[in-house]
Amino acid sequence: MPSVNPRLIHAMSDQVLPSEVSLQSDTWLYRYRHFPVFSTTWFRYRALAFGGAQLILLILLPLLVLLQHRDIKAFFVFAGPMYGGGAALFLLGPAMAVCVRQKAYPVRKEAIFLGGALCLGALLSFGIYKGLNYAAKYVAYSDANVEISFWHPTPEQRPSSGDRQAPEKPGIATSEPGPINAAVDQPLVDILLNLIRVVPLAGMLIYTGSGFDLWVFYRQRKKLAEAMQLQELQRAQDARREAELRLSVLVAQVEPHFLFNTLAGVRSAILTEPARATAIVDHLVDYLRATIPQMRDDGASVQGRLAQQLEAARAYLALMQARIPRLSFSVESDVEDAALPPLMLISLVENAVKHGVEPKIGPVHISLTARRMQRDDEEVLELTVADNGIGFGGTTSGSGIGLANIRERLESMFGKRASLQLNARAEGGIAAVIILPLLN
Repeated sequence: MPSVNPRLIHAMSDQVLPSEVSLQSDTWLYRYRHFPVFSTTWFRYRALAFGGAQLILLILLPLLVLLQHRDIKAFFVFAGPMYGGGAALFLLGPAMAVCVRQKAYPVRKEAIFLGGALCLGALLSFGIYKGLNYAAKYVAYSDANVEISFWHPTPEQRPSSGDRQAPEKPGIATSEPGPINAAVDQPLVDILLNLIRVVPLAGMLIYTGSGFDLWVFYRQRKKLAEAMQLQELQRAQDARREAELRLSVLVAQVEPHFLFNTLAGVRSAILTEPARATAIVDHLVDYLRATIPQMRDDGASVQGRLAQQLEAARAYLALMQARIPRLSFSVESDVEDAALPPLMLISLVENAVKHGVEPKIGPVHISLTARRMQRDDEEVLELTVADNGIGFGGTTSGSGIGLANIRERLESMFGKRASLQLNARAEGGIAAVIILPLLN
């Protein structure tokens, strides 16, 4: 599958993600997962989720501290900087990443800037934590260098053996070392215990600072590109089916009218010009033999054949010449055969007869040519149906149903590689030119 332009993905940055990309959850805590990572909507919902969770902890933890008869002042000196630093961690880095995302940088440059923004946010958050820690100690104890041990009191704070009922109270740690059990010297156990304490904390900090979201961002962008490609493919298929349906309706509308006119011409010629009536019937048989297989497809075939459509056009023009003796025509091709969407060439020939030949008084000529060309390092097929009829008043584009249908079919099948143009000729009339890739 071709890659999707990153700018197209960026244009969808604030829209709800497709169900196959987002994490489906109706809870407020994970609602931000419904939007692209590092989008403004994602940041808003993520800030509400993390801020709400932090607010709940800020309410519950002091209550637990009071129930355990611990020092509430020491708790806030201990927890206040952690809350402030945590809030800075889930706000600063992601906010800067959102700003980087809004710039729509190239992919490699964007990756560097996103990683740098998250790292810078983490460093600033650490600085805020240290600053708040320094200020809280100074305000509470008039000493910014004091060490607070809230959860585990120092040896001086532990109750003596004769006073086991004395409650444990947190306080200020001194620089004197506590008793050391020399018999317990287990460095490996200490390392493992430190890892058990540090690894979950490090994971929580990385998650809070959007380090995990950076991985989700690239995974999400890949899945979003795949989803958008599938949507584009579905739209193209729907457009082709719609064009084929319009073609079927057009054939159903045009063919009865064409047959009625031809049979009316045969009826009028039987009495006065039996030979011309016979010629009309013979050419009608040749035309139907060439076109009925294409009509049975109702436009559902992806490709027809050039040789078959040239034969149908030649039979149609011969039939029109029998009906309109002042018409002359020529069919030339330097391409033996090639792929060509069904009923496309005959539509241009019918258009030339209807709009160029029938309204004009006097002799008129239609020429049909097919040739190969080289354009932009690609071999293309050029089909030209030119007449010297009355033309369209010098206009260079058509707006008829048949021409619009041809343009839609070319675009749905070949995109920008194919085109249909109507050009006014200097000698009068119109030249309809189809250019499409030359396929065998």
